[in-house]
Amino acid sequence: MTGSSRNSIAARRTRAVDGARKGFTLVSMIVALVLLGVGVGALAHSSAETVKFQNIAQNKTNAIAIARAYVESLRTRDPWSMVSEPIVAVDQDGTSASGGRYSRAMSMVVERENLLRLTITVRYPRMIDPVVLTTFLYRGNGLAGMGA
Repeated sequence: MTGSSRNSIAARRTRAVDGARKGFTLVSMIVALVLLGVGVGALAHSSAETVKFQNIAQNKTNAIAIARAYVESLRTRDPWSMVSEPIVAVDQDGTSASGGRYSRAMSMVVERENLLRLTITVRYPRMIDPVVLTTFLYRGNGLAGMGA
């Protein structure tokens, strides 16, 4: 064999080995797919948690709105005839509904003869803590509108 034929055989062998090293192996593809699957799984889990917490936040916002609206409606009532109220199922607008997802209750405590403490509690779906609003209502002397 001549020197040039040896060089060409060696060059072909080198190219064949280099060609085999240029592609991906099955093991490297499996590892890449496993890593991709773990990443996509983590992303899907975090997206699901985000949606869950958004729903909880929306429910709490609705519960706060229900409690505030109810406080305002209590302020329009006659304070001398006010009594504590049991738990009532309400919808997201605060309207009484038998299948309401929210529940509302009001407790009244007479702090002084003319001072009431009203506590409104609203429970909501997937709640962590109920929404509790407390307000005070002055009853006055009860002689309003009697010409006194």
